[in-house]
Amino acid sequence: MARGALVHWLQSLEARELGEVLRRRPDALTAPSPGDLTQLATRLSARTAVAEVIATLPLPALQVVEALVLLGEPPVPLARLAEALGREPGDAELEATLRVLSQRALAWPDGEELWTVPYLLDGRVPGPPEPFEPVPPGPALVPADRAAIRTATATAATELLAHAEALLREAEQRPLARQRNGAVAAREQARLAGLLDLAEPIVDVISDAVLRAGLLGPDGAHLQPTTASADWLEAPPPERLARLVSGWWSGPALRRVVIRVLRDLPPDTAVAGADTLVPLVRWTAPLPARAAADLAATVAEHLGAAVVLGICAMPAELTFAVGPLGRALADGRPVAEIAAKLLPEPPAPDPLRVRATGSVVVSDDPELLDEVVGKLGLERYAPTVAGSREPAAETLAALRSAGYRPERDGARVTLRRAPVPVGAAPARAKPAVDPGELARRLAVPLQRNASTQELIRRRAPQLDPEQAELLATAVEHGTPVWIRYIDAGGRASERVIENAELAGSVIEAWCRLRRDDRAFALDKIVAVARPPRD
Repeated sequence: MARGALVHWLQSLEARELGEVLRRRPDALTAPSPGDLTQLATRLSARTAVAEVIATLPLPALQVVEALVLLGEPPVPLARLAEALGREPGDAELEATLRVLSQRALAWPDGEELWTVPYLLDGRVPGPPEPFEPVPPGPALVPADRAAIRTATATAATELLAHAEALLREAEQRPLARQRNGAVAAREQARLAGLLDLAEPIVDVISDAVLRAGLLGPDGAHLQPTTASADWLEAPPPERLARLVSGWWSGPALRRVVIRVLRDLPPDTAVAGADTLVPLVRWTAPLPARAAADLAATVAEHLGAAVVLGICAMPAELTFAVGPLGRALADGRPVAEIAAKLLPEPPAPDPLRVRATGSVVVSDDPELLDEVVGKLGLERYAPTVAGSREPAAETLAALRSAGYRPERDGARVTLRRAPVPVGAAPARAKPAVDPGELARRLAVPLQRNASTQELIRRRAPQLDPEQAELLATAVEHGTPVWIRYIDAGGRASERVIENAELAGSVIEAWCRLRRDDRAFALDKIVAVARPPRD
């Protein structure tokens, strides 16, 4: 019944509203994309998908979810939910929290009742009752100098690279007997590498980063550098640093929560003590926080590790601020690009260098060689020459497995791009599904088949037929049109817009006044006319 109610609710959404749901539920966009709203509802209500979304909810949204579970099978009267949370029906903060859930297709209103997806908590016992907490707590903050943060993180990152390299060089010389706990063996390797002059927590962080980056691993009965470590040692410093911090980032979820919470604090500030950040971490990610045996100790541990890795800095004693690497990780930006700006310039290369190479790959097409270097992890020597550590026979096999057609001449492998058959189109990467486009395609037939003018008249009844027709013509042909618009604060403005597109209940267009793309709600457009002549 709940899944049928979900389909019915999805049918009631306009394309823009459906697009907002899809943007927050990328799990529903995997290929092949859903063909209709029933298929979409199946994906949105899948047990695993629902559990993963709930794990990312902030505290007030989770409190609503747990209250709904205790109130029984849906639909749940909104008045009962408000009473269970100690709020009045229609409470603004509760309504805002319910929007968080509906934007993720976890719960949605139906009149005075609320429906929920199946498997909302999937047998999980709700946490102990506590007051509804819709406002995030604020940690104690102190001013922090941005330049000092950058300098401190650059110094830590440089030292990290030196320590990690020393650890791997030592492991190359003396592989350790493999132990049940890889971290214990890595610490012993660190002792041999002379890193135990550092504090033990720092050694643990370095060992953990090297292990998670896949640079140390078991080989039979020993723990020794992996094949990836040789490439890592030869890689430029920014790429080496990116691999280490990205490995740490892939660890427990609370690591990412702590850094993202720091990222979202006001600029040029630092947290005055790890303990003051704990309530905000708990509010931001309550389920992962509950899983921690000692949340305060875990937050302090992650902050300390982030300082060692150059992800955060300590501008003053026991204060923590996020640095450029931490912002890049939290934002999903390429870490190597930020590291290249952060690390000092490497020394000029020696005029003479000797490299061990198993075979040489040559191509008269530099772009093709770029592609192969990236796929096979080769070392670039020149625009048309790359080296492989493997013998020619193994390099040939790897190239053929990757879909190329190389030719061998001793230790030299020549690679040319295969000609495209006449009439055949070159292969192209399949683009990712755009949430807005998918939402427009899945919109109910009535919305898809109606003309632009009919849709505008339905969503902007305040416009007379002539004005609706003029606006529809602007949408269909991209021509400029003048509008009078009332914003959410009741302020009126006159705009000339062009290249307009209809997206559900809004017009998206270039605004000449703001010289930027803007969205205008149809029900806020009170007049339409031809634009004045320049």
